[in-house]
Amino acid sequence: MVAGGSALRHAEELAAEAADLEALALVKRRQAESYLRGGGAENRLGPVLAALTELEWHVLEDRRWPGSRRANVDFVMVGPGGVVVLDVKDWRELEVRDGTLFRGDAREDDEVAKIRALADTFADHLAPTGLTRAAVGAALVFSRHRVSKRLDDLAILGAREVAGWLARLPRRLSADQVSELLAAVQDVSPPMPPSADREAVAALPVEARPAVGEDVDPPGDSADDLGAALLDQALAAPLEDWMTFLHPEQNRLVQIGWSGPGRIRGPAGTGKSVVALHRAVHLARQHTDPVLFVSFVKTLPQVFEGLAQRLAPEVAQRIEFTGVHAFARSILAQAGEPPSVSRPGADAAFRRAWRSCPEAALLLDIDPRESYWREEVDHVVRPRRLPGLDAYLALSRVGRVTPLRASARAVVWALTLAYEEELRAEDLTDFTGLLLSATDVVGRTPEAFRYSAVVVDEVQDLNLAGMRLLATVAEHAPGSLLLVGDGRQSVYPGGFSLAEADLSVAGRAAVLTTNYRNTRQVLEHAHAVLDGDVFEDLGELAGGEEVDVVREGPDPIVTRARSRRDLEAGLASILERSHAHRGRPWGDFAVLTETRADTHRVVRLLRAQKVPCQLLDSYRGTATNKVKVGTVKRAKGLEFPYVFLPYLSEQPPAQEPGEPAESHRERVDRWRHERYVGMTRARDGLWLGYLETGAGDVSSPAAARRPARPPRG
Repeated sequence: MVAGGSALRHAEELAAEAADLEALALVKRRQAESYLRGGGAENRLGPVLAALTELEWHVLEDRRWPGSRRANVDFVMVGPGGVVVLDVKDWRELEVRDGTLFRGDAREDDEVAKIRALADTFADHLAPTGLTRAAVGAALVFSRHRVSKRLDDLAILGAREVAGWLARLPRRLSADQVSELLAAVQDVSPPMPPSADREAVAALPVEARPAVGEDVDPPGDSADDLGAALLDQALAAPLEDWMTFLHPEQNRLVQIGWSGPGRIRGPAGTGKSVVALHRAVHLARQHTDPVLFVSFVKTLPQVFEGLAQRLAPEVAQRIEFTGVHAFARSILAQAGEPPSVSRPGADAAFRRAWRSCPEAALLLDIDPRESYWREEVDHVVRPRRLPGLDAYLALSRVGRVTPLRASARAVVWALTLAYEEELRAEDLTDFTGLLLSATDVVGRTPEAFRYSAVVVDEVQDLNLAGMRLLATVAEHAPGSLLLVGDGRQSVYPGGFSLAEADLSVAGRAAVLTTNYRNTRQVLEHAHAVLDGDVFEDLGELAGGEEVDVVREGPDPIVTRARSRRDLEAGLASILERSHAHRGRPWGDFAVLTETRADTHRVVRLLRAQKVPCQLLDSYRGTATNKVKVGTVKRAKGLEFPYVFLPYLSEQPPAQEPGEPAESHRERVDRWRHERYVGMTRARDGLWLGYLETGAGDVSSPAAARRPARPPRG
């Protein structure tokens, strides 16, 4: 009886073991079938991709996921369009709906996240080469379907569509760059070794292998689509180098994981704005809420919006490019509080306030120019929203060097109150009031203005009200706040310190010191204007950094003329010669002036000469064969192959009667900074047109030496 019971138990154990083995065999069989189907899909796609070798694409099949021992990558493509990872799927059901990938009724978010992570991994491993994340693409390829869609930065393609899609990618890399990157990719992603699972599939008897279903749409001949793609590519302009490669230090700043506000500064031409744009694209890929990209100059955001469309069209729509005042207007409009901003109305209000303030005349004994005191009110007092006179008496006036005693400050305070009362009486506001009101709205309803990050370019041109507005918006942004700028390019009165804005960038700041834009010859001429300038940069004294220059070129062309008419004849002549005899397109030229009146004068001149031109106000960053014309201020943050600066004076502005030396020093500093900005917009060549005054050395624009800078008052 005992022996019989033992046998029964043994039989039950064997039966259970057999059932387990049968279940395991079924699992292994299904795994083998999955490998076989996937391998079959990959094998069918291989010949389609091989056709791209004639277009300088290299096909790397079944590679190891960088940094992994077991995970594989179906295909890695390296070619003129960059580096692209392909994951091949043999799904019977597929749908892209409402920005989501479905397999039947099931969401396939994990598959999407997986290939995005794969592209990020390749970008991280290739970052030491300088390759940007924008140059690493990814696609899910479905062997049974005809499809060509996008999920933001991810392409969803059928096997027939993949070759044409790859061929249409904008040309980023030269043949030499492709070769260098190919070696780097082969190093970080070697071939997968044979695996037991793959060998098991190969060992299956033929009759046990699943057949390809009748509903499979074989890739077939994609020649028509490929031919159309080649035509599209031929008509498209190649991407600029900076859209594909950055210096490793720049690339590090693009992807750095700062946990709070950060700051990037450096002289002109060191790539600050390029890093800012790549950083915005990087953050847009990481988050679902939009990224806010802001500048004081309204031209820069619209140009960068066009550049972002070329750099990363798949995420560009998640970046909001705007000027700080346009952003403030949109906030108030959204809150149902549309502002009434009138520059003429504000000017009239200030004049009435001046007349109504009897002590205001005392200020003229310090500086006889009413405009200086308007600057003090607009750029120093009002942006800070000071609680009272005592706060103004204690204020260190960043960016101002004319000392003001307590008695003078009391008059300025009374003038400010009178001006604000005049604005209220007319139901008007000025641009500073616009920023202050918008900050109040965001403070009351922060949930209505959600951004994943805020990037501020040309930050040195903001006043404190603008900085506080953007800091308030960024307060709850996971990507935080990035400040990008250069104090030596500050061209507006006043300023602020980071401490005043309650911001700290301790441990989160970087200085770029290699100039990639200008030639040595252009930069030397621009630095002569600054003449060793020591300047304020967000409340700190800076200057004197050594700048490495990597490019050489011709010396700037300097022209003197006795009249505007003679100077304009010289300008028209050199533009025509450069275009007709040297074969340079009109779109390579920019004519920049110091005033809007001179801008319109140049436009009239060029139109009379039948030279195609466009105002910088309408420039969107897309290639046009027109000469760009605008003020130096409008050109901030931009660059052009050849820059022409007409109507220049050899000497800084003269000191006006009764003007204190300190006030004059402020104006001269801004004049120098603006001249420096204009010159450093030139990438390859610079033309300087001076109106003769009988004094000064044209070849040494820094003829007027600055007196010692007094302490800030």
